Amino acid sequence: LYPIDCEKGEGIELAERYNVRGYPTFKMVNGRGEEIERWIGYDGPDVWSASVLAGVNDPRTLLTKEEAYGIQPTGALARSLGNAAATEYDWKGAVDFFTVARDLDAANKDEYEQAIITYTFYGTFGDEPAYGIDELEAVAKPVFGQPDQEPMAKLEMASMITTVARNNDQPERAVPYLKDAMAVSEGTTDEELLASRERLAVDHALLVERDAAKAVELKKASLPEGWQESPKQLNRFAWWCFENKVNLEEGETMALKGLELAESDEQRARILDTAAELCNALGNCEEAVARIKQAVELDPDNDHYKDQLAKFEQALQEKKGSVSYTHLTLPTM
Repeated sequence: LYPIDCEKGEGIELAERYNVRGYPTFKMVNGRGEEIERWIGYDGPDVWSASVLAGVNDPRTLLTKEEAYGIQPTGALARSLGNAAATEYDWKGAVDFFTVARDLDAANKDEYEQAIITYTFYGTFGDEPAYGIDELEAVAKPVFGQPDQEPMAKLEMASMITTVARNNDQPERAVPYLKDAMAVSEGTTDEELLASRERLAVDHALLVERDAAKAVELKKASLPEGWQESPKQLNRFAWWCFENKVNLEEGETMALKGLELAESDEQRARILDTAAELCNALGNCEEAVARIKQAVELDPDNDHYKDQLAKFEQALQEKKGSVSYTHLTLPTM
């Protein structure tokens, strides 16, 4: 096992040669440097060892395995090709391969189902997502509802569904999963479970208990020590306030504090984007436009800020139009 830092020295060239997209990425190669297995992420010793054994048991190259799969699919080949697809962020390809693996290899069904859920979750992100909340719920719900499902698995699935439901402006769809996951893990003394519960408690307070004040306090408690002096953490808290439409005034205050502490123009622009969103949410469209203009000036090559400027300028025009209409006086007949 040879670890390589892909952001320094020879690691940069190797990462380029082997198309490394994320960390950690594992690649098994033969004596000629040809890939026989590759996978991304670390899901514990059992899953990691199974990936290694797949390469030991079938040392053919991935290209040869792909050709063999086209002739006669097997669970083992589908697993290998699914892992390989995931390293390239081909989430749909990974899901398709692991679905075949699950259907052909019942002995490892649980592992494959978890992979299907995870890669469907990843596939909901990006400019052109492969999946949405409907697809994620379709694959997660049957697994989540299994009577013998582990509390940790439920907590992880509830977290994924909550994230995607919020991103799709349908946070209420996460409520039953949050309820069940928190209930089944209640009273645990397991440190790992407690840590997961702590992270999920914020969403539970917000969406299930509908107690925004409690959610804000839990969110603050979950942040690292000294967060109020960290521009990065201040911006994260402010963005959380914006995303969840709670505590907007304090969120704006924290963003502006982060702006004062920011160490680079890039970071200042990022925080100004958050502050602009909060201003707009609070109805201060003029200030939103002014702040995002500053972001454009600080990071002129970032197209996102230019798109944001167009959005906020449109909101300002609509607000002005609404005000004009409201004060329109019709002549007396």
